[in-house]
Amino acid sequence: MTITLRPILFIILATAIAACNNQPEKPDVSQTEQSKQLIDEHFRYLNDHDLKSLIGQYADKAKITTSDWDGESYGPPGADQIFHQLFYVSSDAKYLVDNMINNDSTVVVEYDVVGLKEKANSPIRYDLHNCSIFKIKNNKIIAEATYSNSRLYHNR
Repeated sequence: MTITLRPILFIILATAIAACNNQPEKPDVSQTEQSKQLIDEHFRYLNDHDLKSLIGQYADKAKITTSDWDGESYGPPGADQIFHQLFYVSSDAKYLVDNMINNDSTVVVEYDVVGLKEKANSPIRYDLHNCSIFKIKNNKIIAEATYSNSRLYHNR
């Protein structure tokens, strides 16, 4: 009788151990949530002036346009050129998100840029209201268009 019980006990024990080792499946992160996380990181990198991490968010052929920049820039090299200049012109700039609209692969962000800039060898405070439209694919920015309203550019 003990010979027939051993295989049964072994099967029960093996099943119990296997059941304990199963990890619950992690829920899939939606495209909307991935896009939000990417753009949240983007603004954190902007505020940290983390150029390397910023340019790593752009796809190789990403199209980047801005009303403050002549023409279009492309990919990580274009992002590097734009953000390098922005960080040079205003090394203390802070990017404050006002509103974000997220629709899976498109994220629209309204934000203020505040900081100091040199003018006639004396720094002046500025506050610039911007709107950027990001297109996202495979967790990379494939297009960014940034618009500024120069009438809202305040010198204090």
